[in-house]
Amino acid sequence: MKKWSVVLCAMVLALGCAGCKAESKAPVETAKTEAAKTEAAKESAQTGGGDQAETAAELAYPEQDITVIVPFSAGGNADLSMRALCTAANEGGFFNGRTLVVENVAGGGAVIGQTQAFEAPKDGYTLMLYTSSVINNDIFNETTYRYNDFLPIAGYNPDPEVIFCPKDAPYNTLQEFYDWAAGQEVVLAATPGHTTGHHIRLMNMGEDHNINFDYIHTDGAADQLLQVMGGHVDVSMNTIGATKSAYEDGNIKILAVAAEERVQGLEEVPTFLELGESLVDGADRGICVAKGVDDAIYQYLVEEFKKVIETEAFKKNMATINGMGMYKSPEQYQAYMDNTYNSIKDILPKLEAEAAN
Repeated sequence: MKKWSVVLCAMVLALGCAGCKAESKAPVETAKTEAAKTEAAKESAQTGGGDQAETAAELAYPEQDITVIVPFSAGGNADLSMRALCTAANEGGFFNGRTLVVENVAGGGAVIGQTQAFEAPKDGYTLMLYTSSVINNDIFNETTYRYNDFLPIAGYNPDPEVIFCPKDAPYNTLQEFYDWAAGQEVVLAATPGHTTGHHIRLMNMGEDHNINFDYIHTDGAADQLLQVMGGHVDVSMNTIGATKSAYEDGNIKILAVAAEERVQGLEEVPTFLELGESLVDGADRGICVAKGVDDAIYQYLVEEFKKVIETEAFKKNMATINGMGMYKSPEQYQAYMDNTYNSIKDILPKLEAEAAN
């Protein structure tokens, strides 16, 4: 079984220059270190945090509505997933009846919204949708924050990757695509942007299967779909959330899904694992708060969001947007953050070479 150099996905990121880091940024901490910090924060909250023996209730938190920054424009998959989560919380009366207010702060490949969340008062009233764009911006852009300057509260929306192609493509299975691609000098592939996770996974596929991809980088998933549906490219990769509607309408073919088992609603589509590829990957959206928040408030957020994510109301909200609602603990989500960072750093030479062409 061939092993891919699996890189967890990046939904949105700017076309920054790799390696142009601000020297003032601190060294990257390992997944083990970050997980230990998260666990220490939880233990501190449970034991009163040493001299700070206040609970969230004693802190009278929350006393006002809580802002959740989505660093993208309204209407995309990430935005819709966060609105599904906040709606379930608001309608369920969580957070002492206070309202979670989604604020879209788009621009700069998500840097503007992420910066606003990072620089907000550390009082627990500003949270943020976390995607791997935080990690990509840390690597490729000059930012005031590091990817691990945010504390993960929970993961809530895994969105498995799929490989898809035009409806009239001369292949109907993944193996048929590989066989067809082997006879082509160039295979055109659409991405939602240079250095997105989808682009990186196609690069890995090209290397593992000796496919000479020529990439058409678009401005996002909507444009990427248009390239595929119009027959302008041969293949593409994105998530189920970004492609399921087009698939159900018969506008594209999905050849395989990068999940551990077949996905509800796509039962006829095999997994990469079934087809001999060790690929389980996709978008993994979470909610976070900038470091510096009081331990008791952080622990309250962790516990309250876990309750929301595990409600049937949230799962039903996610189903309406072709999404999956699933809880991931702070430790699990921190591991995802660290693994994604390290994987992208490992493939930087390839990305720089492809960008230079």
